[in-house]
Amino acid sequence: MNTKKIENLFTLVLFVKGRDEFSRRWLKYIDELNFKYPVIISDGANDGFIKNMLENYSFKNQIDLKFRQFDTNSGFHAYYEMKRDTLNEINTKYVMVCDNDDFVIENGIIDIIDFLEKNNEYISASGSILNFEIDNWKEIPYGNLFFLPAYKYSRKNDPVLDWYQQINLVFKSFQPNFYNIFKTKILRQIYKETTDLNFSDLTINEFFIQLRANTLGKSKILNLPHYIRQRGTSQISNNFDFAHDILQKNLPNDVRKLNEYICSIISNENNLDKEKLSTIFEESFIDYLRNMIASLMLRHRFPKLFKIKKYVKFLWFERLSILSSNLKKIYNQFYLITNSFSKDNKKGLIKVIKFLKKEKI
Repeated sequence: MNTKKIENLFTLVLFVKGRDEFSRRWLKYIDELNFKYPVIISDGANDGFIKNMLENYSFKNQIDLKFRQFDTNSGFHAYYEMKRDTLNEINTKYVMVCDNDDFVIENGIIDIIDFLEKNNEYISASGSILNFEIDNWKEIPYGNLFFLPAYKYSRKNDPVLDWYQQINLVFKSFQPNFYNIFKTKILRQIYKETTDLNFSDLTINEFFIQLRANTLGKSKILNLPHYIRQRGTSQISNNFDFAHDILQKNLPNDVRKLNEYICSIISNENNLDKEKLSTIFEESFIDYLRNMIASLMLRHRFPKLFKIKKYVKFLWFERLSILSSNLKKIYNQFYLITNSFSKDNKKGLIKVIKFLKKEKI
């Protein structure tokens, strides 16, 4: 597809709060990439950093960038409002949301939009979500990129034909659509509804976005890279304590609210038994919650085993860092050779590798 045409079709959105060094890196990458499409940065920290960074940054290229200031320090509802209000300002047909510690692969974006333009029945599409870490899982903005296994999808098309099965699959084999390219009108509607529903738990909010998108149309996973995530930098997962977190949320009310809202829509639009849908929803979520609790509580149930695991990781990453780095460099080469990505998409990945080593891209 012609790049000039996509400039009028697509907007990239960055919702940001904190991790300032990664925001600076993200901006530099977009600039060096000479990103041709409109960009909106919506900042929820309201501490002046992003505003000052943009005002003082010396751009090499002409980037179509808009900045919006919000204050999400009061809680999740303010965060939902920021997302809703940002989407209301977008005029392009398609939109994608990203995080400041990750990278977009421009050619992958072009391929996905080309797919959506040719297949109007789809409301969203994604490429393969790739993963990487820097210098043995260091939480730093620059260094040696090492590929990690890509996200494994259990299905390439949503929703499946059977809605009872679809509900079960979302909880049993959850695959996020946060980094999908959406039709703007669809994501705008979803973000409005998340603001109205105001879930106290972000995981329940993610389940809502997945399920609500399923009810609004078809989504597709394409075999190409459009997004690569740095792992080990999450503000939430690095310090997450489930026992403490659950006391601060109203999880039972969130689950009941989600169940009622989604099952009512599916029942009304498909003439299905709402009670049966709700029962499957409840049973599927219970299974998900049991598995999650079991996984998260392993460190508390088996503290000695957890300490041994941490020590082995320390040995591998610190004491044997040269060996582990050399093996991962070999894996990088193997990764690029064996994946069936197009030449242009591989070039996009190599650009990220060079950028992180502060080489010219």
